[in-house]
Amino acid sequence: MEIAVAGAPAHTRTLDVEIAQAAPGRAVARGTILDLRKRGLVPMASDLQTAGVIHDMRVDAELEQDPPRIATLRARQPSVAFEPSHATDGECCRDPAPRIEALAGTPLDADATRRLGDAFGGPLGCSHVLTLAQLLIATARRALALDARHAADARPEGQRIFHRSLSIDGIADGERLQLAFQLADVHCTAAVPGTQSDPLERLRGRLEIRAQAEIELRSMKLLGLRCAERAGDGDAFYGEWRDRGDAVADLAGRGAFGGLAPLLFERLGDDDADRPLLDTLLNLSPALIQCMPAVMERWHRSDGGDRPAMMAGGGMADSCYMWRRDGALLGRFEATEPKPVG
Repeated sequence: MEIAVAGAPAHTRTLDVEIAQAAPGRAVARGTILDLRKRGLVPMASDLQTAGVIHDMRVDAELEQDPPRIATLRARQPSVAFEPSHATDGECCRDPAPRIEALAGTPLDADATRRLGDAFGGPLGCSHVLTLAQLLIATARRALALDARHAADARPEGQRIFHRSLSIDGIADGERLQLAFQLADVHCTAAVPGTQSDPLERLRGRLEIRAQAEIELRSMKLLGLRCAERAGDGDAFYGEWRDRGDAVADLAGRGAFGGLAPLLFERLGDDDADRPLLDTLLNLSPALIQCMPAVMERWHRSDGGDRPAMMAGGGMADSCYMWRRDGALLGRFEATEPKPVG
């Protein structure tokens, strides 16, 4: 007997970035991305990829505050989808990680995320580390800009300046997938070491964003996109929610994969106040890709057999180092896919 539960959770992706004071004039940024697949069983590189933790990846940066600049940038990947094996010809998701270090010295300006994409995106990078690093850089830029307005506040080394969390839940319901986004930004005041006070006195400002995207699985089109935000501080802890759906309402009907990012930049890229909403929605396509193996029953082999096709694994050609066209993984998948007759 088949049991279908409406709105069954498929996947959760969490991104977390913290900015803290280091030596005078320097800060550190620490980012984490965690993918938790809640269903699905996908053949991957002569093995089975099960539900559970799929990615646990970290990006750490040292930042110069005046002028804002990335002093160092490093990636760590405790849990990856592909460890080196015979099936991968010894290749591993960690192989591209050293390339991200080339971003050391780049200014922390409006073009920093683009430069990162040029250096670490596509078939020579890791799409998950790239997604995290771009959020880390955007968060660091916002945090240091906000904190620069309060230069008189001397912070001791190690004290938190800013924290951002972004959680994305994929909920599969029949022919559709709902992506629910929640972003929380918290900007902290400087605290005097050795003193005790009301913890809420540490709150300089907070921002919450909630968004929901509805995607038709058959066409991979965006059916609708709703979003709202509210701001608060120590004096007005709960601000009023403000509907932001008008800024992106015309994206309904667009493809939810390629080409969405430029459209989001057109609508939200000119005003720094819109940057947190832009950062949130730029994660729509990467999160959708991660949900695909969790709804793998949508994709069967073209020969009509009851087996998952390559699409179920979320492996798009040249999307990252492991799925590049001349890599071992793509060749093995293509070798097992049925060939057209005639």
